[in-house]
Amino acid sequence: MNLLTPGTKTFIETFGCTANAGDTMKMRAILRKSGHKIVEENEADVVIVNTCTVTKRTELNVLKRLNELKQQGKEVIVAGCMAAAQPDLVRSTLGNDVTMITPDDICRSNEQEFDLDGLIGIIPISMGCVGNCSYCIVKRARGELKSYEHEKICESVKSAVNRGAKEIRITAQDCSAYGFDRSGTKLPELLKMVTSVRGDFRVRVGMMNPFTLLPVLDDLLDAFESEKIFKFFHVPVQSGSDRVLSDMRRNYKIADFFEIVKSIRARFEYSTISTDFIIGFPTETESDFISSLNLLEELKPEKVNITRFSPRPMTEASKQKDLLEREKKRRSRMISAAYHKLALATNKELEGKAIPVLVTGKGKKGGVIARDSSYRTTVIKKDLPLGTSCTVWVKEVRSTYLLGEVQNI
Repeated sequence: MNLLTPGTKTFIETFGCTANAGDTMKMRAILRKSGHKIVEENEADVVIVNTCTVTKRTELNVLKRLNELKQQGKEVIVAGCMAAAQPDLVRSTLGNDVTMITPDDICRSNEQEFDLDGLIGIIPISMGCVGNCSYCIVKRARGELKSYEHEKICESVKSAVNRGAKEIRITAQDCSAYGFDRSGTKLPELLKMVTSVRGDFRVRVGMMNPFTLLPVLDDLLDAFESEKIFKFFHVPVQSGSDRVLSDMRRNYKIADFFEIVKSIRARFEYSTISTDFIIGFPTETESDFISSLNLLEELKPEKVNITRFSPRPMTEASKQKDLLEREKKRRSRMISAAYHKLALATNKELEGKAIPVLVTGKGKKGGVIARDSSYRTTVIKKDLPLGTSCTVWVKEVRSTYLLGEVQNI
């Protein structure tokens, strides 16, 4: 990271997932401690673009941005997954002398302090994964699982809390795989260590894949009993068809996913199940798609992320015949409409109820964003200090958020 002259004015732009955002917060801390100035884009001498390439659309958006910066005459450094997985593509865009920083470069830094995003601290607990999904380019970028030492993770959490963090986002490519590469501490034990850190804060646990979650499920649910942990479970199912899951090499079956969801809801009646679907995988038939639709309607997850399959270079799935884009769009529209209908009905049950929330961010159109105990988004059309805990009356709901009025502070 010693790439710049001390005092250089630097702006970092981030694409992609929470893990990427965590890498950005680490880079900010490293640069700041090295004497560099973190500024807004219009003041910057150098722009670091922390890239994502998980889908073709994201790749195109990143390349468009790199070209814009190039045309503006900005000095650009490219970080993140594209730098690791597609360096030749970066060079073809910005030239052979472009400087690149890979996730592994960031991982090797001993810096344990992460800059905050408002009152949010993003703490990576590992890099890489133990899976080998047939469609995923991120494995090429981030490699095999490398779990970080639990002492250093807790040190980072303590540092963030001492600097005012009210929300700690634990992140990784697969949080429930933590510790699978070594003997000793696994995710449930790590969470108990994290929540034992003194201070008033809440923890959101990031994505957990079903096949690594199952072996630690009971112990994990015990750890989630802590009042410091949001009852938010991001467990991507990706398809409702066992055959497609096998083709994706996801290493679990639909029955496993049902068991996970059933266990979570039995323990935590008021919780958020967040899941992901990839629509239009090359081997997905209409019958397979209907299975995904049926799974959605049976389990009624509170939050759903829907992605149309796009072939990524150097992956097994990219060698298969792709479905027609219009067919993928049709299926995507169908499952999206079904999800929003279900989510609105679920949220309607909260209208008129009072719920305690924590204010974690500013609203884009004024007011603030708050989170309840299951991490549901609540919009409050009133300016409140970040970090405020209060009770709100749920006045109206949408499929993806609640509208609340403050009852008391």
